[in-house]
Amino acid sequence: MASFEPHHEFSLILVRLEARRTLRRLKSTRALIQLPRHLTRISLHDYHSVHSLANEKAFLKPFASASMEGNHMAVELKYGDSRSVLVEVPADAILVDFSTPRGVPLDDPAAAVAAAVSAPLEFPRLQDATVPGDRIVLAVDRGVPQMPAVVAGVIHSLVEGGAQPHDIEVVLAASAEESSEDPLSELPASLRDAVSVSHHDPSDRESLAYLAASKEGNPIYFNRTIGDADVVLPISTLRLDQALGYAGVHGGLYPSFSDEATQKRYRAPSSTDWAVLRRRRCEEAEEAAWALGVQFTIQVAPGAGNSLLHVVAGDSQAVAKRGQELSIAAWFHEPPQRANLVVAAIEGGPDQQTWENFGRALFAASQAVNDGGAIVICSSLRCRPGAALQRLMGMRDYDSLLHELRRDRSPDATPAALLAEALERVQVFLLSDLDEESVEDLGVGHVGSTEQVERLSRQYDSCILLGNAQHAFLATPAE
Repeated sequence: MASFEPHHEFSLILVRLEARRTLRRLKSTRALIQLPRHLTRISLHDYHSVHSLANEKAFLKPFASASMEGNHMAVELKYGDSRSVLVEVPADAILVDFSTPRGVPLDDPAAAVAAAVSAPLEFPRLQDATVPGDRIVLAVDRGVPQMPAVVAGVIHSLVEGGAQPHDIEVVLAASAEESSEDPLSELPASLRDAVSVSHHDPSDRESLAYLAASKEGNPIYFNRTIGDADVVLPISTLRLDQALGYAGVHGGLYPSFSDEATQKRYRAPSSTDWAVLRRRRCEEAEEAAWALGVQFTIQVAPGAGNSLLHVVAGDSQAVAKRGQELSIAAWFHEPPQRANLVVAAIEGGPDQQTWENFGRALFAASQAVNDGGAIVICSSLRCRPGAALQRLMGMRDYDSLLHELRRDRSPDATPAALLAEALERVQVFLLSDLDEESVEDLGVGHVGSTEQVERLSRQYDSCILLGNAQHAFLATPAE
């Protein structure tokens, strides 16, 4: 890339976005205006060959002014599996640092799990709640940090209590293509060979069992292996009640292990937008867990990266109460004021680098950014945008698109709706492993290096840093 002044460089990112939108509209009418085929894609160099800087400025929203001289405050922000970016702001700028959660990561997650299930909240010890011959299923939700260690801690406790390894099965909510971890990798070979592992497929009707109808008349389906088990042990990640898409303490069980139609209902953006629907979804998840006979649950409080801060096990309602206290202590942030720039990072391995977590990070950052400001998402995301996100390509009327997206049930409908809403009021930039075209087609500025983030951050007079933004929540500052 050519060497530009920092302010100019990021102005040009916005110029390129506008040029791409313009050319997409022109491309759709190429036959009428005979647009040369070689101009249907545009580079920064191509754009400058046909437009003057004066014309470029007409497309730009002004950046907040900040001195580029003197000392800068610098904070390292981690993202991805083991990457980091240095965020610098002028010495006289306002910097709010939420780059790490409050709390100390567990040294031995497996031992912490074993301790939690041996002294659960308001429930007998797990070892005493099962009898030899019980068919036991560990229902493991997506995105559980240190998942193999958590599974190992549970299985060791079960075996010590008399359970036979061949009577234990691990069912993963993630498909084989989604999952990058072996859930049994922390177990000795003798147990690995005996314990079964399967992946839930919500589209396979033969692998589903009907339990009952909810109060609203919705059919409650579960994975058949889970439905046939004598003991079901849900394992999922604690989240704040305010977190995007959170369906309560049983949300990691239902709809995670339900049928495709139920999952689509839950992931429609309207389910997260409206308080009444959010409450109904939580109530339905509780109904489903009750119908299945689940009273015991295991929840982990995530730390930075792939670490754990706490493990909570026991009666579901007691775990929900304690879990919220721990989540608030670690992840609830209250900035003193809104900022013109929010830099939000998604830390963790491939299981954390998803469009769902992009949506969570964007949602958190949006709570505390000024209108006309900017959000930078730092990630190692490499999965291409899905059907709902692709609807943003070349879009100018975000308001009408939002109306349609709120009823869309594609897997990426919620992040798409959040992005459309954000782009109406702020600039959004993305550092990822995606190519430039895939990012800019969404109306998002493509950031190709950590150095660009560093230069961008120097442009702003106020900045909020949000580490592990997929877990965090920023309270909207009082106006």
